[in-house]
Amino acid sequence: MGYIINIIREETRDLKQKGWILLYGRRKTGKTYLLRNLYHPDVYILVKRDGSIWSEDITVDMTTISDKIRNLLDQNKIVVIDEFQRLSESILEEIVLSHPRGKLILSGSSLRVVHKIFSPSSTLLGFFSPLKLSLIPPRDIITSLSKKFNPELTIELSTFLRDPWLIPFYSNEKIERFLYRITTNLQATIISLIGEIFTEEEREITNVYEALLSLIGSGVFKNKELASILYSRNVISEPSSSHINQYIKNMEEMDLIEGCRLYGSKMRFNRLKSPIMNIYYYLDDRYNISERYAGFNEVKPTLNKLINLEIQNFCADIFAEFYNGRKEYFLSPDKEIDFIITKRNKPVCVGEVKWGEVKENDVKKFEKNVREFNCDKVLVGKNIDLEHPEITLYDPGDIIELVKKH
Repeated sequence: MGYIINIIREETRDLKQKGWILLYGRRKTGKTYLLRNLYHPDVYILVKRDGSIWSEDITVDMTTISDKIRNLLDQNKIVVIDEFQRLSESILEEIVLSHPRGKLILSGSSLRVVHKIFSPSSTLLGFFSPLKLSLIPPRDIITSLSKKFNPELTIELSTFLRDPWLIPFYSNEKIERFLYRITTNLQATIISLIGEIFTEEEREITNVYEALLSLIGSGVFKNKELASILYSRNVISEPSSSHINQYIKNMEEMDLIEGCRLYGSKMRFNRLKSPIMNIYYYLDDRYNISERYAGFNEVKPTLNKLINLEIQNFCADIFAEFYNGRKEYFLSPDKEIDFIITKRNKPVCVGEVKWGEVKENDVKKFEKNVREFNCDKVLVGKNIDLEHPEITLYDPGDIIELVKKH
């Protein structure tokens, strides 16, 4: 296996800005690959789990690391310390004495890295600018993959390969076969994405986080309902949403979940940020794939529905980026609207994604559903050979062109 294509990420440009930087985010979002293969620092240092130091550029251990890094910074070198949260506070305090000379980039995957640097009592406060590494932005992944794949497959793959750790596992297969293989063969990797997000003390309540991930992945999105289920399972002490608000906030901060507002409501729609996590937890809830073998044909109908939902969400992200607005969902028993993009609480775009052939009747139905909205109206489909005076119709090639022009 190997990377299909080198994805050039916009965050590479952000890293080249002046000043010291804290790069953080969920596990396997590509931090190490970005730092070692796209950014090219003078010295890359990894602090291993056992506390030992690894580097191809210098010989260093815990007794010499602060002096050697300070000497490099004094020479105006660019130094990266990966998984820096495994260093002691005293070592970090010594290193920052060289500020602002050179360029120091700290990288880490735990929630503790943010608190260590940016808490009001931190001795490191004021030395670093934060840079959060999330899923690969739509523009970057689409631009790269469109050079190798046809438009339809580009959109399908981009939806899931935004999680960069999946890229080396793709082997020119249909998207549903690829996702089935990943969710059934790499379950431990998917679950491990929670990684070192929480401190050692917080590991005592990791079961709450894991239960929330599983429930949200299975389709439960309301805080009140989440709290009620956790209480019924004796995971939390009271069935109040106030008992899970901090957990939700922490998971959102570390990119495990995203909260999207429901249009016309103060309610938020919680969903897992990672598409592959979404699919895994839903399939596990439906078919118990973590404990039993479920064949491809058994899960295929559900898998295809989940793929369509993830493509729908990906397209919503594309239009949110295009309009520089906020993605919101619309829930109604009477009409189907997949997403609404708002700016200052006013809709600027309303859309539907039909990942299949779009027929004239589909356009008429969408037109009826969005008649009340005075904004741009877009309908995305896999196959479209229609025109409409008030609705912009996008096929995969149109989406790619839209992204490249933006």
